Amino acid sequence: MTLMLEEIDCPLCGDGPSRLVVESPDNQWGVTGVFRAVQCQRCGHVYMNPRPTQETIAACYPDNYGPHQNLPRSQESAAAVPGSTMGLADAEESRPWYLRYLPLRYIPGLKRLYEWLLDDRSQWVPEAHRTGSERPAAFELGCAAGAYLSQLQQQGWIVRGVEPGEQPAATARAAGLDVTTGTLDSVSVETEAFDFAASWMVIEHVPSPRITLSDLYRLLKPGGRLAISVPNAGSWESRFFGSAWDAWDLPRHLHHFSPRSLRRLLLECGFERVTIIHQRNVLNIIGSLGIALTRRQPDSRLGQWLLRYPHAPRLWLQLLLVPVTFGLAFVRQGGRLTVIARRPGLPHTPADQTVETDQTQGTV
Repeated sequence: MTLMLEEIDCPLCGDGPSRLVVESPDNQWGVTGVFRAVQCQRCGHVYMNPRPTQETIAACYPDNYGPHQNLPRSQESAAAVPGSTMGLADAEESRPWYLRYLPLRYIPGLKRLYEWLLDDRSQWVPEAHRTGSERPAAFELGCAAGAYLSQLQQQGWIVRGVEPGEQPAATARAAGLDVTTGTLDSVSVETEAFDFAASWMVIEHVPSPRITLSDLYRLLKPGGRLAISVPNAGSWESRFFGSAWDAWDLPRHLHHFSPRSLRRLLLECGFERVTIIHQRNVLNIIGSLGIALTRRQPDSRLGQWLLRYPHAPRLWLQLLLVPVTFGLAFVRQGGRLTVIARRPGLPHTPADQTVETDQTQGTV
């Protein structure tokens, strides 16, 4: 498929005049061309223009696209998924190191400390609060191969997902998950049917964030919660690295949000109680260093390793960088944002209170 581009007006306010923010080739997956992100002079939204047409945007996502490779852990293990190469050795290697070395299993509090240090707050898994005998229902937009849906399922949620990629959607279905191939405007999803909806690193990929968030609002029950994540284009990272910033990810990222602009958009779509959390990770920084290095030395092995790292983080480096990740989140300069909001309606649940009290660090 040949990628085609189209000129557009601002997807949020419909205005035309804009200024150039950044110009960059595809630094990750080799799509041919040089692409631009611009800022609307009326509302300030940053978006890709010209952008891929909807008929050809699939050309931006190769079969080995990193986010599509995270396999589900459901009742049917990833090893049983057709085409998966995961075997017993891989499953053993994926176990936390403190469980693979016997003496460490018995150190009091080690598991809790390990989980706390590695919790980058990139995904929130809420508790499944039952209403009588009825299990709560959760929906994920852009669920890839179903890794997050399987976590929700293990917590007691009835889950459903929508994924535009045929290959990852098929992988999720093979693992026993209810996943439909398509987008919100091409599949039928019940209105006011879900207690919780999530969309991780997806809103920046959709043609119209306003329409997508409004659609997610409609499928939630009154009082239902929404959780999303996006790169933080308002952080120091985008200014420091310029066109080498990993999270521009042109031509796949069609939109670029700051905490302020994302909060405003969610409120305009009808949500309330918007909580913005700065994630504890430096994946964008590492990837950006890889882009900068490979631009100078295309054959650099270190540069290639840095480019790949955000898609396969190493435990030792995550632990080593904990002081940096916690510090950046504390001063509200995380390169990625997790956002939790609520559709108005019923009184908030104990889980809502947990969001307000346990996730305050790095909250705007």
